[in-house]
Amino acid sequence: MGIYQVREDGKNGTVEVQDDRIIRTRKKLVGKDDVQTIPLKSVSGVHHDRKTLGTDQVRLDVGSISYEWKVSQAEAMVAELHQKMYGV
Repeated sequence: MGIYQVREDGKNGTVEVQDDRIIRTRKKLVGKDDVQTIPLKSVSGVHHDRKTLGTDQVRLDVGSISYEWKVSQAEAMVAELHQKMYGV
């Protein structure tokens, strides 16, 4: 189970990879944080875009919705997602 610091649409957040789901949290200045649970069974693809300069991007496809995150530990995150999804 890994917790990764991400940046999405200019906001900081975390993505927690568990055995059967992904918990996505976006930080808010006021009020409660935005929390969303994504079942791993509904994930159709994980893509890692390596950047020469800057932070790598990870794209998670869930049906017709795509989430794009800048992740400093992108390689570890993608490896963990592939392991949980495909048992590799």
